[in-house]
Amino acid sequence: MNTDLTGKLPLREHVGNIRKVLKFVRSMDKNYFRIVCVTHVLDIGVPYVELLLSAYILDAIGAHRSFREMMTVVFCCIAVILAMRFVASTIRNRMEVRRQHMYYLYSGVVQARMLNMDFSRIDSPEVKKLKDRIRVDNNWGAGVNSVIWNGNNILYHLLDMVGAVVLGAPVVVYLIRSGSVAAWLMLAGVLVLSAWSLRMQVRFKKLTDAYRYTELKTVEEKEDGFSFCWPFAFGDGFSYKNGKDIRIYGSYELMKRWTTEVLRHKGFRSLLLKGAWGDAGDSFFGSMAYSAVNGASYLIVAIIALAGTITVGNVIRFAGCLSRLLHSLKGLIDNLTYLALAARKQLSTLALIGLEDEMYKGKLPVEKRRDNKYQIEFRNVSFRYPGSERYALKNFSLKLTIGEKLAIVGMNGSGKTTMIKLLCRLYDPEEGEILLNGVDIRKFRQDEYSRLFSVVFQDYKLFPFRLAENVAVDLDYDGGYVKKCLEDADFGERLSCLEKGIHTWLYKDYDDSGVEISGGEAQKVAIARAIYKDAPFILLDEPTAALDPIAEYEIYTNFDRIVGTKTAIYISHRLSSCRFCEKIAVFHEGELAQLGSHEELLADREGKYFQLWSAQARYYRDNGIEVAGVRC
Repeated sequence: MNTDLTGKLPLREHVGNIRKVLKFVRSMDKNYFRIVCVTHVLDIGVPYVELLLSAYILDAIGAHRSFREMMTVVFCCIAVILAMRFVASTIRNRMEVRRQHMYYLYSGVVQARMLNMDFSRIDSPEVKKLKDRIRVDNNWGAGVNSVIWNGNNILYHLLDMVGAVVLGAPVVVYLIRSGSVAAWLMLAGVLVLSAWSLRMQVRFKKLTDAYRYTELKTVEEKEDGFSFCWPFAFGDGFSYKNGKDIRIYGSYELMKRWTTEVLRHKGFRSLLLKGAWGDAGDSFFGSMAYSAVNGASYLIVAIIALAGTITVGNVIRFAGCLSRLLHSLKGLIDNLTYLALAARKQLSTLALIGLEDEMYKGKLPVEKRRDNKYQIEFRNVSFRYPGSERYALKNFSLKLTIGEKLAIVGMNGSGKTTMIKLLCRLYDPEEGEILLNGVDIRKFRQDEYSRLFSVVFQDYKLFPFRLAENVAVDLDYDGGYVKKCLEDADFGERLSCLEKGIHTWLYKDYDDSGVEISGGEAQKVAIARAIYKDAPFILLDEPTAALDPIAEYEIYTNFDRIVGTKTAIYISHRLSSCRFCEKIAVFHEGELAQLGSHEELLADREGKYFQLWSAQARYYRDNGIEVAGVRC
């Protein structure tokens, strides 16, 4: 799928793009455009009924028809018009609801794809670039709504042209049968003028819309250093999330400067000027061509009417049909141009939705064991993050013994979190394999394998939902067990202060009664969530890094008591917090440097663990801090 917007596309590819996007839009509501056609027929029918009525009245007056006969026709036409307008208005309101529903479905499909996509792909440079492309594309127009609106307009103009041809055809046939040379000249003149108008409008469309195909590139892609920073300047930069930092550090002037830099930059002004000149040219030259043809057509019709070839009513009828035909022709060209661009802008979204997962999808079910005897082994595993030349893990081997408590320590960037991500199969190893009870984990169903793990990541996130839903991660939950998990996670005191208890909304995203909780309280809720899942493997990936050493040690030891006989892995860069673990794995530069108990590792004075312990002990000693009941 070609998502490049920098070059011109042949007509065939434009048509293909439109078909792809319309097919996807139609998949969300198969009857939308069909019902829209009914609305358009009713909307278009009203002016044509009025046109026919006007023609009838003029001819009836000329033929000296009775007043009663004319009034009967008039009232019948008015009744038909009112009925058509009422039905069209009713359907239109319902169609607007369906359009909004389609828009949210479309957005939901994109979000669902991001949620279901392989985690390794989400983090890849390819997807990041595609997401940037989508953000830029959707800053133009109204996103997928531009496709729907222009599609609606095209249907309207096509049906309007059909109506003009059907109602005007009898007059044309009469003129042809009359054999009048003037009539033939009139028809030839109308055809020539229409063809000229069409050519002029298409030509000016190509000139004035060319700038709209220009891609707004990112900072690194712009040769002149100009970047379109509108989303930053007027969006997330001034959001509630950044409000505290903006006020404390007085960064308003800094952000304001970046905003005005964008607005004053010659590249931005040039882009706006191009658009202004393009719109002006489109409006002036397109309207000039349309007005010239329309005026010439009326002149020809007037000459024929003076010659007495057709009646005054038929003159009005033919002139009205011709005017609507030319108007719809111009509208069709306009909307086809914008539909082609709108469809092209949505190709990046379709490309994201159509991305295929790269990770192998296993089909084996995971054996369900009451004794939780699941053993996992890393065997010569190496891994690099997408786009990186450096190995995050290299030739890593480790066996997780059933029911043991393992601490993983090391400096930042040593591979600790990477090991957890591989263990949970958020990524697959580049080399080597990870085994569950002797079977490669890639052969298992991902959803069943994921049930084996409860993880509190370092960058854990809570949802702006009810407290109970955050703990259970489900709409259906055991309220009593939710409370117990919160109490086990030391959240009981705060829970007792909440008026709505576990039904309290967190944050105010969806409910104004939502409460703000502190970072430490959020950590406890995240730990309660891990407890509630009741998985065989419990993993804590430095979720308490922001706490002081004493608070972290208390949380770890309390959590160790809660997990009981389950296999638990604790990651921390504070060695004193993990002394209670049976084994400690020391990571260094992506490799397993040491493995053993605290006493064994401390006895090796040449080892990395002794080096880290001595450095931290010196810090605690200098600051008079006592950790784990032992003064360091």
